Amino acid sequence: MPKTYATPELRVDCPDEKKFDVVRQAAADFKKKYPVFTLDGVRITFPAGWGLLRASNTQPVLVMRFEATSPKDLAAYRAEVEGWLAAPRRDGVTV
Repeated sequence: MPKTYATPELRVDCPDEKKFDVVRQAAADFKKKYPVFTLDGVRITFPAGWGLLRASNTQPVLVMRFEATSPKDLAAYRAEVEGWLAAPRRDGVTV
């Protein structure tokens, strides 16, 4: 088994009325670049790992986790998704 590196559960505040739309938009946007799986959020398959973004069912937060085969890739995947969350979008769905 190759060694992997993972984040703990990361939580980002997001209003209840926006969180499911944010996850849907993430799935649509990341699907243009990577394979995605959309059961209970969006799981993005990166070249050397994966990232998960999902809406909490009990709190006004988005939950994220990342795993990769190197600390460098882990940081890059996390930064890509966090950058996407911080970027303004035409549809007005931002965190």
